[in-house]
Amino acid sequence: MQHKFLGYVLNTEAHTLTLDGVVKPVEPQVFDLLHLLIKNAGTLVTKDQLIKDIWGGRIVSESAISSRITAARKAVGDDGKSQAIIRTVTRRGLQFVAELSSSSVSKPMLECLSKNPKIRYATADDGVKIAFSTSGSGPALFRSAHFPSHLELEWAETINRATFDELSKNHTLIRMDHRGSGLSDLDVDDFSTSRCAKDMKAVVEALGLDCFALFGSSSGAMVCVEFATMFPESVSHLVTLGGYVDGRAVRDEALNSNGDEAILNMAKAGWETPDSAFVTGYLSVYLPTASPEKLKQLAHIMQNSCPVENEVRGREFTNRHSIAKILNKVKVPTLVLHCRGDAVHPLSEGQKLARGIPDAQLMILESRNHYPLPEEKDWHSMITSMLEFIKN
Repeated sequence: MQHKFLGYVLNTEAHTLTLDGVVKPVEPQVFDLLHLLIKNAGTLVTKDQLIKDIWGGRIVSESAISSRITAARKAVGDDGKSQAIIRTVTRRGLQFVAELSSSSVSKPMLECLSKNPKIRYATADDGVKIAFSTSGSGPALFRSAHFPSHLELEWAETINRATFDELSKNHTLIRMDHRGSGLSDLDVDDFSTSRCAKDMKAVVEALGLDCFALFGSSSGAMVCVEFATMFPESVSHLVTLGGYVDGRAVRDEALNSNGDEAILNMAKAGWETPDSAFVTGYLSVYLPTASPEKLKQLAHIMQNSCPVENEVRGREFTNRHSIAKILNKVKVPTLVLHCRGDAVHPLSEGQKLARGIPDAQLMILESRNHYPLPEEKDWHSMITSMLEFIKN
């Protein structure tokens, strides 16, 4: 169903909230709360009904309920004072009061959606909802991307999609949104890579997987290394791309002593601005050969993947994190892929990964980017080498 109000569309098939066609990041519980209110538009939704439908009848604090109501209002541009969309009926409950029209998704939209992986949710051991999807068929390959991520928006973008399509031809590709980003719960306070590894475990348990290959790119490589040391029995092969052992502040004392680096300041300055030159400029450091149009697409994904405060907190953690002490605990076959001209995480970081992980193989890719683009020759070499490696 599509529910339209004041320029917003809540699409229950795609599990998205959009404003004038632009996807708005929204947590799963907040989406469910909006959906519940919309389904009962014009009538009262009691506190007991909220608890039953949103929290499964579990005991929850008043502050938790208030926090979700506030987040739902913020997501649709409402607030507790105006209450133009969500009205509070004192001591009784909530009511959706905006003018609303609802309709089934049209047939062309259904055909389009059928091509997209369906979004599912796993519950982490601390109750946080983790969004994940699968595509393709065959042996399982779990990809852990950089933070932040967005399952739906990345699937629609050409650079990411080319890789997903190739990896899905003979494998079941599993992707997830890190907590604090994308379609996973956004209201979280732990952005550590070990926490993310535990979230990955919740996803594979939801899928009933015993053993699978891991593919970690950029900061996702840190997550995969930690997963491989925490749950070695679950991993058959490990592949990293553009990974690093020491965060930028760990290996650069100037960054560590100056606090927020320029890249964070650029994010803070431009995160809320569509087509921000700050964000596209930041991305051009990672992908110097990408066209301005490609950079704009990637900037749109990043800016709609999480609130700016989550971007800052996630990046601050990885900047100051190191996995040097656990590399020798990785006991699975490992392939380290790294671009020779990577200006953000230099080849020396890939070499440190390969030297530190027992019997790891290093493959150097001839590219100036953080990872090769599909139009580059070594993109094909990267895909072929990765698939050959995890097949053996």
